[in-house]
Amino acid sequence: MWEWMYEGFWDKLEHFCYKLCREESRAEDLTQEVFLKALQNRELLDSFNQRQCKAWLFATARNLYCDQLRRKMKEESLMREMLPEGDEEPPDETAEAALGTVDLETLLELLDPLDRAMFTLRYEEGYNASELSKIFHLPPGTVRARLMKARTLLKHELLEE
Repeated sequence: MWEWMYEGFWDKLEHFCYKLCREESRAEDLTQEVFLKALQNRELLDSFNQRQCKAWLFATARNLYCDQLRRKMKEESLMREMLPEGDEEPPDETAEAALGTVDLETLLELLDPLDRAMFTLRYEEGYNASELSKIFHLPPGTVRARLMKARTLLKHELLEE
């Protein structure tokens, strides 16, 4: 079974991880971490069929990536709190350069307040649809649909500019 999982999913999982983090080395590390988790949960995976194993691998990759994002944001928050009064971190010029002339705040104003809040929590804070559904008291499918609608609207606006 392990050979089948490794041979059948390593490349696909690594590609999925790359789509999440957009860095080749981080994608490789994340893929390795998923397979380490699989080894730690061998008994559970042995009870799954092939389709369930695949789903477990990809869900674990997504969850580990979200955990990494949350940890990174928490570390950055703690680092900002530790700076003495008046000290500021240098601005992140790469983000400004990537956005060019697009004003993110103005773009987000196009969304209704609920969609804006969901979009911000999802893509800036790293919450997933299940967590957002609990926060906003909506079914997870509704949260995913609203996020997709927001992404489509923002993409359309960005392409017009």
